[in-house]
Amino acid sequence: MAGALAEILDPSFVLFPAVVGSIVLGLVCPVVGGFLVLRRSVLLGLTLPQLAAAGVAFSLFAHEVGLVPHPGHTSGDAHEVERLLAYGGSLLFTFAGMVLLGLMERRGAGRAEIRLAVAYALAGSLTVLFVAFHPFGDVAILSLVKGDAVVLSWTEFATLGGVYAVVMACLILFRRELLISSFDRDLTVLLKGGAAVWDLLLYLLAGVTVALGVIMAGPLLTFGFLVLPPIAVRPLVSRMAPYFIAASLAGAGIGVAGFAVCYRFDLPLGPTMVALGCGLVLGTHAVGWLWKR
Repeated sequence: MAGALAEILDPSFVLFPAVVGSIVLGLVCPVVGGFLVLRRSVLLGLTLPQLAAAGVAFSLFAHEVGLVPHPGHTSGDAHEVERLLAYGGSLLFTFAGMVLLGLMERRGAGRAEIRLAVAYALAGSLTVLFVAFHPFGDVAILSLVKGDAVVLSWTEFATLGGVYAVVMACLILFRRELLISSFDRDLTVLLKGGAAVWDLLLYLLAGVTVALGVIMAGPLLTFGFLVLPPIAVRPLVSRMAPYFIAASLAGAGIGVAGFAVCYRFDLPLGPTMVALGCGLVLGTHAVGWLWKR
């Protein structure tokens, strides 16, 4: 394992952009997911990646049936157009779903977990139905479920790093307002704009993070990075700053360790990292339980 770890961290490694991209995903996604965990909205972290995946599948469907113009005759043009459509579809479905869920929440339409469960089921079924119209649908849906961060290029990494840098800067800059809106809804009336503004900002940042993460790594890995590191470190820290720092470092550690395990044993990237994250959750909660005993 030590040899595999040293090899993947070598800048000359052919998949080094994917390694660095996994680290960036592991650093940023747990911070966003930490706010969802504090708000007890973990199901939102499951639903948003599935909505984004449905958007990607819809973009493949729209391209196949001619709802959007086909590119030129070169395969490079076709690949670029499909990639841009995937970005657009992921963002469209993520934000549309968030708007609808937000409107239903403000009107008190049922319990939150019921709304999220229905949205998740609908998004999952639409994903399969849209991909069924694509000639290589089975391959596309398998790639979405497993995650394709392993094929990340330097250009895609630059996009990922730039967008996630803006997301992280907003989370740090407005951390006090976002924390207050997560813990004390009544106190947010004292903040500029009230609760609605800060809820909108958090959901916007979460939507961008998830939509881009699904394109780069798939919904399974994005969900794992969102919720598993914050849940894992929760029993070990009691203050907010160490909580977010520890969650971010845990996510980066899962990214590096998961990539090394995948490279050493030739395993799929997404499920391996998620399995490591689940193991970390079980381990830290066992340590927390023993410490209390």
